[in-house]
Amino acid sequence: MKSSSTTQFLGSAGRALRHNPQVMTGGLLGVGVAALAILPVLGSSISPRASFLRDSGRLKSPVKRQVPADPQGVTTISTPGGATIRYKEPGKEGVCETTPGVNSYSGYVDLDEDTHMFFWFFEARHNPDEAPLTLWLNGGPGSDSLIGLFEELGPCNVTRNLTSHVNPYSWTEVSNLLFLSQPIGVGFSYDDAIVGIINQTTGLPVNSSNPDGRYSYVDPYRFGTSELAAIGTWEVLQGFIQNLPTLDETVKSRTFNLWTESYGGHWGPVFYRYFYEQNEAIQNGTAEGCQLNMHTLGIINGIVSETIQAPYYPEFAYKNTYGIEAVNETIYNFMKMNYYFPDGCRDSVEFCNNADRSTMEGQSACAQATAICRNLVEGPYYYVSGRNPYDIRAQADAQIPPGYWADYINLASTQDALGVSINYTSTSSQAIWTGFGVSGDFVYPDMLVDLEAILDEGVSVHLIYGDADYICNWMGGEALSLRLNYTHAAEFQAAGYAPFVVEGTEYGVVRQHGNFSFTRIYDAGHEVPYYQPRAALELFRRIVGDLVVADGSRRVTAAYDTEGPANATHTNVAPTPWYTGQPGINDRRRALFGHT
Repeated sequence: MKSSSTTQFLGSAGRALRHNPQVMTGGLLGVGVAALAILPVLGSSISPRASFLRDSGRLKSPVKRQVPADPQGVTTISTPGGATIRYKEPGKEGVCETTPGVNSYSGYVDLDEDTHMFFWFFEARHNPDEAPLTLWLNGGPGSDSLIGLFEELGPCNVTRNLTSHVNPYSWTEVSNLLFLSQPIGVGFSYDDAIVGIINQTTGLPVNSSNPDGRYSYVDPYRFGTSELAAIGTWEVLQGFIQNLPTLDETVKSRTFNLWTESYGGHWGPVFYRYFYEQNEAIQNGTAEGCQLNMHTLGIINGIVSETIQAPYYPEFAYKNTYGIEAVNETIYNFMKMNYYFPDGCRDSVEFCNNADRSTMEGQSACAQATAICRNLVEGPYYYVSGRNPYDIRAQADAQIPPGYWADYINLASTQDALGVSINYTSTSSQAIWTGFGVSGDFVYPDMLVDLEAILDEGVSVHLIYGDADYICNWMGGEALSLRLNYTHAAEFQAAGYAPFVVEGTEYGVVRQHGNFSFTRIYDAGHEVPYYQPRAALELFRRIVGDLVVADGSRRVTAAYDTEGPANATHTNVAPTPWYTGQPGINDRRRALFGHT
């Protein structure tokens, strides 16, 4: 930590951000340009990119870029509604899911000449005809859902020698899984493909006389809010579902789950509410489409409400259960002050919430509120702690989980098997990030309102938080769960914490009343299924099977309550961050690195 000169500098940076809106425009959703000036003063070792994106890009490809060849053997199918699916079966070419008898499909859902969303669909390993359909979305905004596929819960892991191995803890053990690279512009998804080079300043492709690839292009402002992203994803989902009987006649069930992570705290409530409304419209005949049996919503380490969750950044940084003081008392108080002071984070978010967000002025107010909260409440951790945003136990520049898969999917053989012909440049889209930054979507109140409405509809909703994550930490998640204002809020608040146990091992604690639960997972960072694969799979199995989360011993009822203490008081030991000693993680390490 630095001396009083650091505090003085932080104070001047705070005043600049509060009183000079122009300063804020450099970093609406990241830590702004003005705050970046703090870096040399504080001597922070953190990579700026790691603090900018909730799921960092971390693509350092040894694979030489070149313009990809067009894939061979692509099959095209279409519906009367106009949606087209171009696909291949990568598992039959040895890519990812190679379990005998289990099918997988990847390619594009094309809605029109400007909408081409990449999908990867995997059958359940057991009874795919009866298994539900689960849509998985990573956050960002702009982070690719292939992060979840390869690093967390998909059928395969990729090793450092760029080969894939079957993941025994894949959620395909329980469900059919669909991964979408959304919004358009993320990963392999595109509205236009440009043969050229990447502009290193904007992150967008430009034409060049010496092209080194074919790149996805998207208007950064096409999908600038969670609402617009929900509409776009629903249209793609409908195109996929309507073509599914032709694509894979084995899959019969229309039971639908939406699971998501990180900025998925925004995606989940907004998407699920929009999907739910469209589903009802189809049911009553006011809209056309394929009706789904809406079942569960799961959010892992999600940011839902900045108003509720932001005060817990300083608390977690200074008073976490690992005993790690990532900031000193001075910085801790600075972070708290910047939430509560007049015109600070809390007041700025309230001003945004009361503004007309359909106007430029309203969106500007929300963008400024985002900058104040992220720069001055959340941001100091990045500059002074030297610790990882996604795992407080790790150093700032630690690549946990490792991102070998991003190089794997740039191999010509992999791209041909996937049915794509676009270079994969980043796990997170700078263009999408920019568009959401301008709108100020980060601090919109809609997500909280939507989550409460979903709960009142009786939907099964579950919040899961790894307790080593800073950027979407469990303390803020717990506060969120207790502040939700819905019909059974009092009963949920009165429920105690019960141990979350899998095969005799306690992996965390859970508070549950009926259709709603909050689970703290021990010794896990931002991507819970990576750190605790066996526990995450079992938790998912219980939830989609309508079993109680704590031990899975019986079906959950509307009156069910967990019993136990009112607080989650477990104190952690800070081990090497990727080793927990729990079943499952050694298998993951062995697959990735060839040792335990």
